[in-house]
Amino acid sequence: MKALFKVIKEGVYASYQDLGRPGYRKFGMPVAGPMDKYAFQMGNKIVSNSPNSLALELFLGGLSLEVLDTHKLVISGANLEATLDGRNPVELWTSFLVIKGQILSFNSPSKGSIAYIIPQGGFCADEVMNSSSAYPRADIGYVLKPNMILYGRDTSYTNKRSRLIPSLIPTYENDVTVNVWGSPHLALFETSSIDTFFNSIYTYKAGNRMGYYLDGPELKFVSKGDILSEATQFGTIQITNNGQPVVLMADAHTVGGYATMGKIVDEDLWKISQLRSGGKIRFQWRE
Repeated sequence: MKALFKVIKEGVYASYQDLGRPGYRKFGMPVAGPMDKYAFQMGNKIVSNSPNSLALELFLGGLSLEVLDTHKLVISGANLEATLDGRNPVELWTSFLVIKGQILSFNSPSKGSIAYIIPQGGFCADEVMNSSSAYPRADIGYVLKPNMILYGRDTSYTNKRSRLIPSLIPTYENDVTVNVWGSPHLALFETSSIDTFFNSIYTYKAGNRMGYYLDGPELKFVSKGDILSEATQFGTIQITNNGQPVVLMADAHTVGGYATMGKIVDEDLWKISQLRSGGKIRFQWRE
């Protein structure tokens, strides 16, 4: 293990994430893990890491890191205008060397909202329930703070660069359409509200790794929308008592008591994860 970075500025929100804690939801522990699993996995592939190697997940930029040891890494996901020493732009989805003493900085997003910083070999951090993913609500894992030292594995590296072929690089839009599996709760909604949900545009208003709050036409229940608490997951679309949707995200609680409209299919979760405030969402039935 060796020291790779020192945190100068912590950014908007940055945390360690691997593939999370599957298998512990029955004990009330959310899975956590990457919000954009595709970007996480492709980034690890580029630097020949194991699929569960630990990465830094960064929202919206603002992060500055001092390089403490020369090593190879990759940045995947959103374009947060990364630079070395404030002047040299970093190419995404391509491995590159950082040299001891350089400053790696992230500004504001131009496309998407979440990026992954992945060193060859991955970061090193303590595990809880077989994962190093941060889940701050349970005081588990690490969210970046100024002056933190970030450690990685002591692996060898070369100057040889590797990259993702262009056809596999996703395009991050702030206006997306996602497919939805229907919920068993649809009978709790007025028929007109179901039609409204699937024929309207919703706006991403605010949110975090637990849930994204949307704003759009009010959805109405036949009587009430409260249910006996039941299992939820990443992508569950709850409808709160004010008639607005909340999409549960990677840190979603394990159960909930709101009626649901459906669940976003797994292969579309990255689209909504990468939205910025004001982003537009359309929902359609999965056929």
